[in-house]
Amino acid sequence: MTDDRFRSAEGARAVGEEYARLVSTYLPGVERTVVDGTHVLSAGPDGAPSVLLLHGSGGTSLNWANEIPQLARTHRVHAIDLPGEPGGTVVSRLPLESGAHAAWLAGVSDALDAAEATVIGESLGGWVALDYAAEHPARVRTLGLLSPGGLGPRRTAPLLVAGLLSLLGEPGRRAAMQYFTGWTPPTDPGLGRDLAAFSGLTFRNFRPRTDGLPVFPDAALAGITARVSAAFGGRDRMLDGPRAAEHARAVFGEDAVALLPDVGHLLPDRAERVLAVCSG
Repeated sequence: MTDDRFRSAEGARAVGEEYARLVSTYLPGVERTVVDGTHVLSAGPDGAPSVLLLHGSGGTSLNWANEIPQLARTHRVHAIDLPGEPGGTVVSRLPLESGAHAAWLAGVSDALDAAEATVIGESLGGWVALDYAAEHPARVRTLGLLSPGGLGPRRTAPLLVAGLLSLLGEPGRRAAMQYFTGWTPPTDPGLGRDLAAFSGLTFRNFRPRTDGLPVFPDAALAGITARVSAAFGGRDRMLDGPRAAEHARAVFGEDAVALLPDVGHLLPDRAERVLAVCSG
């Protein structure tokens, strides 16, 4: 059967094999489970407080490879591959309508014995986390949002710039990724460089979703009862960070929101923020 997430069967196989290699290399003690087609990386002691990690569009649970071992010292951590994304989950891409992702995540969290958890989402994962917290407020103790969708409009002009850069072959694709995310991949051997190479492999072969993330109405967000910690980049070229931060402050309060003026879409201090959310 052809996996329509990818441009070819060979590309799908290459991404899957590299995904497995990187998990074995950098997360050797992690548990890999599949819940009704949803692939999850889990670590940490049974019975410890649960944390759900939700990655962004075009990403996988490997995006959390730096945070998983640190969180697993004190928490039961589940990094979940989102439906329709390039990780191990084979659930079909869900519609971006309120409740669809929330229902999916509720079923997965029940199977993981994580019906009450801290939920942390980045970009698309932040949108999913908001949907979940709005639909199932009693399930979310703390909500950590990193450049989340759903609180402000996406930017469209930078898409054209990134598209033009991508026409220039592999150097152009690297430049487009750096321009669009604000992230400069490290050059030293190790996790950062390998994840950057994996991202390049993924986007050469994966078909990302192109529909924009809808902004949640205030009436839906008002149902969220969790403690919220949200951070946005003032120079985010994917989402309008300043407008999203303004909206988040209006809904969740001034103290819940940080706007980092010189930062792009991917936050440079993400691990510290994740650990702070989980220890609060």
